[in-house]
Amino acid sequence: MRSVYDFSIFLFGIGIFIARFFNAKARQRFQTRNAWKSEIPPGPYDLWMHCASLGEFDQGLPVLWEFKSTYPKTKILVTFFSPSGLNHYQKRHHCVDHACLIPLDHRKNVAQFLNHVQAKNVVFVKYEFWLNFIFGISKRHIPLFSISTLLRKKQFIFNPCGGIFRKGLSRFNHFYVQNEATKLLLSKIGIQQVTVSGDTRYDHVLHQQKNTLENQHTAPELVNLQKYCGDKTVFILGSSWLVEEEMVHAIHDKIPLDLTIIAPHDISEKHLYEIEAMFGDECIRLSEIDRVTGESVILVDCIGLLHQLYQFANIAFIGGGYTGKLHNILEPAVYGLPVIFGPKHHKFPEADEFVAKGLGSEVLTPQELLEKIQLFLQNEEATKNKITGFMGEKSGATKRISSHLFSKLADSGFPSN
Repeated sequence: MRSVYDFSIFLFGIGIFIARFFNAKARQRFQTRNAWKSEIPPGPYDLWMHCASLGEFDQGLPVLWEFKSTYPKTKILVTFFSPSGLNHYQKRHHCVDHACLIPLDHRKNVAQFLNHVQAKNVVFVKYEFWLNFIFGISKRHIPLFSISTLLRKKQFIFNPCGGIFRKGLSRFNHFYVQNEATKLLLSKIGIQQVTVSGDTRYDHVLHQQKNTLENQHTAPELVNLQKYCGDKTVFILGSSWLVEEEMVHAIHDKIPLDLTIIAPHDISEKHLYEIEAMFGDECIRLSEIDRVTGESVILVDCIGLLHQLYQFANIAFIGGGYTGKLHNILEPAVYGLPVIFGPKHHKFPEADEFVAKGLGSEVLTPQELLEKIQLFLQNEEATKNKITGFMGEKSGATKRISSHLFSKLADSGFPSN
């Protein structure tokens, strides 16, 4: 089976080679595939954390800070699979010494990379499982952990052909999982070294909110936007795709709030023009907010500010729920905002919890969207209090992971000096 896996990685590499001609991420992935050899200083690194992309980095970051606080002189390396993670992680307040894209999971790459970085401890975030790296790390007896792990019954790991992946998962020293369902799935394949610790993203967004409120805006666009929002009621569309933008446009005249902020997932000029064409003279770009003359739609034409924009809003409609790529609903929730999203959120257990507790809702049509906005506004203060209370209840995963993880590291003699 491992030879089949190796062949699939070979085909995957060919796919990236072909895709680079028409996909920017694939092109960067191909062009920088060996950049780590020259850009990353040789190890040893006390902790190597691997994340698929920026969302997983946000989950791992609270643990990195705890690690740095406990072992202040240690060196931290972070790798990403997606170029977008590498491109944007610097926008976070972080404690990372070096970062790079992880090489493709060929055995030769694994040996070269592990020889170069000489990691003393390795953490994989959520469900990023590259088998040759796992076996290579295990063979060298390097402690290997998975944090904020989230697994589903339908994943390849748990079907009859997933034996090689189950063997790989057995090589982890410990799993810190998000929920009981994941613990049960691991137990059924004989893995008992599991702790249910919760989702570190709750800690991340709470910390992010604190930083935002304590370090009020230096970006002139945010300063001017805050003045313009003033006492207005605000509806925000966060990390939207075209389907959500069209839904909002269909009911825009009926939304019972004063101002709409649209932060699209795609900020290419082509797509920004499409949104401007929809809303016409009512729309102005955030970069031009100093020239606002009463427009009711603010179009965010930059990235990296969305989590700060939620503080100005009353209700959030979160993008990606019609494509299966739901954006982070915890970023608006930390400000007490009820969240609305599309129906394709089965990969995001927090969305199910929000719906079950009446803190969020899924919608299928523009009319349903309007009705949910009206409903949440009728109970705005009570809903806000319930959401902020819920966010506080769900926090603490970082402490639970760190106290257990660091005790294991201490038992293994880390740090050695």
